[in-house]
Amino acid sequence: MYGWRMTGMNQSALEGFVKIVELNSYSAAAEALYLSQSALSQQIRTLEGQLQVELFQHVPRRVLLTPAGQDFYPRAKQMVALYNDAVRHARAVQHRADPPARHLEIAYHHDAMRMFGYDLLALTGELSLTYSPILHGCATRSELWRSLKKGETDLSFQLDSAEIYAQGLRFFPLCYVPEVCIFFYAEEEIPQGPLRLAQVLPYRWLPIREMYQTLYETELLQEGARRGAGIIPPGTLRSAPYGGPSLKMVPLLYYRRPDLRFARLLDWNKGHRFGIVAGQKADDPVVRGYVQALQQAFPALTGPLFGVELEKIEV
Repeated sequence: MYGWRMTGMNQSALEGFVKIVELNSYSAAAEALYLSQSALSQQIRTLEGQLQVELFQHVPRRVLLTPAGQDFYPRAKQMVALYNDAVRHARAVQHRADPPARHLEIAYHHDAMRMFGYDLLALTGELSLTYSPILHGCATRSELWRSLKKGETDLSFQLDSAEIYAQGLRFFPLCYVPEVCIFFYAEEEIPQGPLRLAQVLPYRWLPIREMYQTLYETELLQEGARRGAGIIPPGTLRSAPYGGPSLKMVPLLYYRRPDLRFARLLDWNKGHRFGIVAGQKADDPVVRGYVQALQQAFPALTGPLFGVELEKIEV
């Protein structure tokens, strides 16, 4: 129909196309997939080249499908669903054929933690020779806490917070994660190299929404407001206009993509402890063994995981 071969299709590009249509926004889709908007746009151009059709109309600041795009969308959505389903089935078959002595259920509720989990497990297969780690998605943060307290999941990777202790959970530190400044649409406008807060405050800031906004970021935004910075209110990122340099301050953990430029501000030495949270299973021998092994191995893993060496926390 479109003159493409399935073997040439890119799963990430298909997922990006579907996400743009679902969210009706390139910027929101890029944020949801932890890509820069330029990287997502390149994926779409590559996909259009493979299909030999244009999927989107070229209308500024609007997402409008071409007739071919309208026809392709339901099929692309089905292909993404079929691919994900096939992966789940293949893994299930493998587990049935060679069942581990025990599963290690690692809970997450945010795509950044899912991506981190995949990367970490790929680097630490030798730590789980007698059990099989499984990433367990939770719809909300409350659901994640509940699963840990009830023993439905074994552990979760989280930034340290008062909420963990208020829930009666235990925190096992791995490293100290700095807050970094992420740049959007700012390849040329913002200078390269080390920066100071005064150099970046005049630009537009995109706060993290809801629970991911940290106390440090709130402090930063308050400082920016005092200096007349262009603050975009939380929850309005999807409607923010395209173009013009925009910045976001986040823990390095949330943006590890090589296609996003980031910098540590010389006079913004803020950060967070990052580690493992466990509930009912905290004293389970498998969980304790995994925690201890990962605490020993983690200093050597921060480079591959984050692109920078992070400060070790003594345990």
